[in-house]
Amino acid sequence: MKLKSLHSELKMNNSAFNLRPIVAGLFCLSILCYSSITNAKGVEAGTNISNMATVIYSVDAEVQDPIESSPLGNSINGTGNGAPTDFVVDRKIDLLVTGNTNANVAPGDSQAQVTFTLQNQGNAIQEFSLLSDYLLTTDNYDVNNCNIEVLGVTGTPASGVVLPTSGDIKLLQYQQASISVRCDIPVDNNGSPIQSGQTSLLGLTATVERNENGTNTIESTNSDSPNTIETVFADDAGTDDASRDGSHSAQRTYIASSSTTAPVLTLDKTILSVVDPDGGSKAIKGSEVTYKIQVNTTGIGSIENVVITDPTPLEMTYKLNSIKVNSTNHTDISDTDNTDFGISAVDTATINLGNFAAGNAHEILITYIIN
Repeated sequence: MKLKSLHSELKMNNSAFNLRPIVAGLFCLSILCYSSITNAKGVEAGTNISNMATVIYSVDAEVQDPIESSPLGNSINGTGNGAPTDFVVDRKIDLLVTGNTNANVAPGDSQAQVTFTLQNQGNAIQEFSLLSDYLLTTDNYDVNNCNIEVLGVTGTPASGVVLPTSGDIKLLQYQQASISVRCDIPVDNNGSPIQSGQTSLLGLTATVERNENGTNTIESTNSDSPNTIETVFADDAGTDDASRDGSHSAQRTYIASSSTTAPVLTLDKTILSVVDPDGGSKAIKGSEVTYKIQVNTTGIGSIENVVITDPTPLEMTYKLNSIKVNSTNHTDISDTDNTDFGISAVDTATINLGNFAAGNAHEILITYIIN
């Protein structure tokens, strides 16, 4: 007998085969007959891919009914006797953190911002946690009090995502998130001035946490099962993490654009209020005039032995026990509040603020009565 396939992709020379039709069909199926499978790159995790091959052939120039494939093998001619070969696409965990903008800062700046981008390069909806690291050892100084905020995402946010958010972020396949990290800049580097051009590094690490259904994302260690969604970590190494660990990281830089300055103290005295005997605000005989004295400081270092004195004007009389320091009532006698009137100096309010670090401010209120 001569076997001659009618399939367009079978190109066989006429050769003699003493095979039964079933054997001939299986030979063609296992060796020569194939169909292409759709490239699964980018296909969503959990997608079922189904495929069935068909062989058509002749025996002694007589066309036979086709045979469809089956995972268990099929030798019965005719449509509907085969079964598809199925498998589900596994969950690929892949993410990318990219550093975007650095920040030029001055010592003492508050909540200076650097930015990052996080992309979900996997094939399923994933939820990621975000963690900053400002204690890196290859820089000149460390920032502190860092706060992370996801400002927005490309396209439509995943279900349940409300932006901006400071918590974990859930991203669709190939969706990107814009991330802001804001940190305080110290006024010095452990007592030493920060010099212009010195840098502080900030790392941001994103780590996969949960799947779309809320279950924890754990890499599968067992052999692949065609009907089970396995989880595969496929991420590259970042600046502060290893490859295939379900995390990715990048770094940004805070650059000091000016040096730390020496302590500077500024003293202001203004009129806070005037209350006349009739309840109005006219400066007449008997009116109470409250002054506000403000001590403001900038720079770094310690300011020591700070003492404020305020002599009573000749045209006025001090109102007893009217001194307030930083909203707290102080007495006129010499005691632990380090404030007195007329004891340290005649007809004078004396407020001893002692020592404090530059950058702090104090407010003093004193009331006098017009004679």
